[in-house]
Amino acid sequence: MADLAHDPCRLILVGVGGQGTLTLAQMIMEVARRSGYQALQSEIHGMSQRGGTVYAYLSLSRDAILTPAAMEASSHLLIALEPLEALRYLPFLRSDALLFVSREPVRTLPDYPDEGKLLAALEAVPGVRLVDTVALAERLRFKQAGGMALLGLAARCLPFGDEVWRRVIAERFGPGTPVTEKNLQAFAHGLG
Repeated sequence: MADLAHDPCRLILVGVGGQGTLTLAQMIMEVARRSGYQALQSEIHGMSQRGGTVYAYLSLSRDAILTPAAMEASSHLLIALEPLEALRYLPFLRSDALLFVSREPVRTLPDYPDEGKLLAALEAVPGVRLVDTVALAERLRFKQAGGMALLGLAARCLPFGDEVWRRVIAERFGPGTPVTEKNLQAFAHGLG
């Protein structure tokens, strides 16, 4: 898998309300800071309680960062917890960007697109990896497994050590708790 050694490295995380998009963004920020990087985040979560769009832009660098804002064709990585939301952010990605996208639609719109056409459109994007987060959640018996697996995939490409990721996840959910163990299992699945 390609790595994201770009500096600055720009990431976009997208989903809908209640999927944990901002939690994943906060964990990436914390891992970056503990690894000696400067990290800035900008987020929008309007209407998130009603299933609306939630996104975060992140910029990570060894040097000072002036803005986390994503400009057109500037981002290196997209983590999408929802496939339609992934499509919305394609214009912000570089041509060599990596995309880790859940195959699970969250139908918050009455005219949600045809799922087959939606996934076919995503499969045509270079650098995309669609993840069957429903099957993973069933296998691990953990509804939130998909987001953590996508985070694990991203961790394979980012320049931070595995142990830092695991420490941040454990601290986020409480060391030694059952939910932490499930999150670590899902993360390990993505990490490979």
